[in-house]
Amino acid sequence: MAVVSGMPPILRHRRSAQSGSYVMTAAWQVVYTENAAASLLAYLFMGAEINLVPMILGDLINIRVRKILVPTGAWVIHDQKPYAGVQPVTHPSRHIGPIPDIYGFEIAMQQTAVGVALQTIECEFYEAKRLGLP
Repeated sequence: MAVVSGMPPILRHRRSAQSGSYVMTAAWQVVYTENAAASLLAYLFMGAEINLVPMILGDLINIRVRKILVPTGAWVIHDQKPYAGVQPVTHPSRHIGPIPDIYGFEIAMQQTAVGVALQTIECEFYEAKRLGLP
């Protein structure tokens, strides 16, 4: 007797190629973006670690997370937070947890105050997409 078995699509969890070091600017700089509107396939932004250890007294760095919530919609701020000066020794990096998305997702940063120089910030991003998607 033949047995029919269905298997749901498997998500591939991986480090994003957008991970790396970013030199801050006074304007919003997109450090991670995904726009799956063309495929309309849901995926998971699995998280981020943003290392704010380089920050010194006088620095102010803003981190913003935006999403597109409906097809052909506009960007909507999901979260935005400023970080000022030397970060606590016990927690110098910032973590962004998993966020499901279909239409578009973005993380942007800007340095609006400078202690001595614009900082270089290391970012690590993880995503989970269906097998076969870029």
